[in-house]
Amino acid sequence: MDNHASFNVTDVRVAFECPRLFYLGNRFGGRTMFVPPGRVAGIGNAFHVLSKKFVHTARQESRFRTLLEPPSEQLTVEEVATQMKAWFYELAFFPYLQETLQKNPDSAEALYQVWQGLIGLIRRWAKLLVGNRRYCPAEEVIPKTFIDEEMSVKHNFSLPNGEQQLVSGKFDSLVYDFERQRLCVVEYKTYNSPDKSAQLAQVALYGYMLREKIGVPINSAVYSVLPDWQELTFTWDELEATVHQLLPQKLQQMQQWVAWEESQPHPPPPTTQPELLCEICPQYNKCQSFFEVTNSSSHSDNSQVSPQKPDADAIISQLGGANTPSHGSPQKPDADAIASQLAETFQSFGIGVDYLGAAVGSAFIRVKLKPHLGVKVSSLLNRAADLQVQLGIVTPPLIAPQPGYVSVDLPRDERQVARFSDYVQPQEEDGPARIAIGVDLEGKLVEADLSDSNTCHFLVGGTTGSGKSEFLRSLLLSLLYRHSPQQLQIALVDPKRVTFPEFEQMPWLLSPVVKESDRAIALMEDLVAEMERRYQLFEAAGCPHIEAYNQQQSSPLPRLICIFDEYADWMAEKDIRNALELNIKRLGAMARAAGIHLIIATQRPEAKVVTPIIRSNLPGRVALRTASEADSAIILGSKQTEAAYLLGKGDLLYLGGAQLQRLQSLFAEMMQLPTHS
Repeated sequence: MDNHASFNVTDVRVAFECPRLFYLGNRFGGRTMFVPPGRVAGIGNAFHVLSKKFVHTARQESRFRTLLEPPSEQLTVEEVATQMKAWFYELAFFPYLQETLQKNPDSAEALYQVWQGLIGLIRRWAKLLVGNRRYCPAEEVIPKTFIDEEMSVKHNFSLPNGEQQLVSGKFDSLVYDFERQRLCVVEYKTYNSPDKSAQLAQVALYGYMLREKIGVPINSAVYSVLPDWQELTFTWDELEATVHQLLPQKLQQMQQWVAWEESQPHPPPPTTQPELLCEICPQYNKCQSFFEVTNSSSHSDNSQVSPQKPDADAIISQLGGANTPSHGSPQKPDADAIASQLAETFQSFGIGVDYLGAAVGSAFIRVKLKPHLGVKVSSLLNRAADLQVQLGIVTPPLIAPQPGYVSVDLPRDERQVARFSDYVQPQEEDGPARIAIGVDLEGKLVEADLSDSNTCHFLVGGTTGSGKSEFLRSLLLSLLYRHSPQQLQIALVDPKRVTFPEFEQMPWLLSPVVKESDRAIALMEDLVAEMERRYQLFEAAGCPHIEAYNQQQSSPLPRLICIFDEYADWMAEKDIRNALELNIKRLGAMARAAGIHLIIATQRPEAKVVTPIIRSNLPGRVALRTASEADSAIILGSKQTEAAYLLGKGDLLYLGGAQLQRLQSLFAEMMQLPTHS
C-alpha cells in the first residue's frame, strides 16, 4: 500500500512553476503564489468573490430570467450584457464597494480595475446564456448554464514507477455550453498567472478528475482580471493529453522532492524560468539561504533529474489523441446505500416513498420507489433538479413512472464498459438480420430484428461525445459477425470520413464508402431501383417477401443495409434535401419486405434536418445524449425529452415499438473483421 501524502491541485501548479518553492511550502508553509509586478494591494480575492456573487445574483434575481424570455433570435449579447451589468452593479457590486471602502479607503483604484474585469466576465456569460437560450426555455437557461459552485474532486493517479498518488482539489465553478455540448470547469484568478503552462496543469487536473467522476469530457477556462481582463481556455483533448503526458511524471518527481532531506544530494531543482519568477517569488530570500549549500554542486546533476519545463505553447503543441474508455472492472456500487440516501432525500421534501429494490447497470443505478398512498407521482417527477443539487450529480436523474413503482436512474461514479467481444461472437446465422443495440440492466444484450415492422429502419441521434459513431460501428460489426457477404451487403455513407475508415475494404460493401452528396443521391436511387426489381421477382415467384423468396430459390437475395452517418451535412441545399427525402420516403414505406433497410444517423436532430417525412418512415429510434430536450423529442417523440439528460459515451434510449428502454451500447475495440466460408 502506498503511504504518500495527498497533494492538492495548487501543489501541482506550484511544482510546475518552481520545485524549490513547492518544497519550501510543503516543508515550512508560507505563501507560494507568484504575484506579478505592479500588484495593487488591498483587494485579496475580490474578483473570485464577486464572480461567484454574479452567478448567485443571476440565479436568484427574477429580472435576469425575464431578460432571457424573448426568442433567442431576438436576443443580442451586447443588450443582455449591458442590462446584466447594470443590475449586478446595483444589487451586488456597489454594496460590496461601499463595505470594502469603509474598511480600506485605499482600495478604490484596485476595485475599479476589478470592475473592468467583471465587465469582461459578464459579457462572456451573456454570450454563453444567449447561445444556450436556443436550446432551452428562459426559466431553465440560467440554472442549466451555471451548474455548480466550488465542487470538490479527487483522483488516484498511477505513476510511472507503479505507485499511486492521490490528488484533490476544489474548483470555482462549472458551466455548460449547449452549442458545444460540453461542460467547462472555471477558475477565477485576480491576477494573470506569469506561467501559463502551470495554469494549464492546474485546470487540466480539475477537468480530468471531474471527467473521471462523471464520465464525460470537460473543457476548462481561467478568467483573470489584473493587470487586464484575460480568458485562457483549454479543450478536453488538450487537457487529457496534458494529464497523460506530463502529470504522472511530475507527481512522481513531487514525491521525490517532498522526501528530500538537507543531508542528501540532488535537492529539488530551481525553476527553469528564473528571469520570470525569481524576482516575484514570495520566498526568494528563504530559497537563497536554504539551498545555498547545495546550489553549486547539484544544479548540473539536477538537469538530468528534472527536464526543462516547456511553456504553454510547447505543451499544447504536444497535445492530441482521443479518449479511449477504460476496460477495467470498477467495484460494484452499494446500491442499497445509495437508494437509502435517495429515499431520505425524498422524505426531506415531504414525499413519502418505500424502497422496492435497485438494479445496477453499466452507467447508472436504477432505484425503484413506491410512493406512499396519497403521494402523487408528479411530485417525484418534479424533483429532478432538487435531487441533482442534493445528491451532487452533474445531470438531473431520469425519473419515470413504471408499472407499480417509480424508477430513478442515478449515474454511477465509476462506469463499466460493455465490450463488444463479451456479447457478440463470430457465428454465421441464416435467420433475419439482427443488430446489437445495447446492454440492459440485467446485463443482457438487446437486439433489434430488421424484419420486424417496428424496427426495420432506424433513426439514430446523438450529439458530440454521446457515442454515436461507436454505436454505429458496433451495430455494423454485429451484422458482419453473423452474416457472410453472400447473405448481407452493406452500403456506408460517411460525409465526415471518420466513422468507417476500417471498413472501406471489407467484402460486404455494396459499393465504395460514399463521401460526396452526388454519390449519396445516386446510392439512394440505386436502392430504390433494386427494391422495385426485387418486387418484380417476388411477383413472378408468387412470394410476398424476401424470406419466402429465398426459401424457394437456389440463389437467395442478400439483405441490403444502408448506414448513413451525419445525414444533416447534406440538408442545407434544397435540391439535395428533396432528393434524399423522396428516396428515404419510398424506401421507408416499402423496402422492408424486399430486405432493404435504412439506418440514418445525425448529431443534429433538429426539426429542419429530421423532417416529419423522415421521422414517419423510420420507425425504430435510438437516442444517445442530445444537446437539448427538443432534439430528444424529435428522435423519440413529442413527450420524450429524457435523452437530453443521458450520460454520454453510449448511454442511450431505445424505442422499438411502444417500449422505451435505457441501454448501454457496446464498445467495439479495434479488431479484425470476421471471415466467413
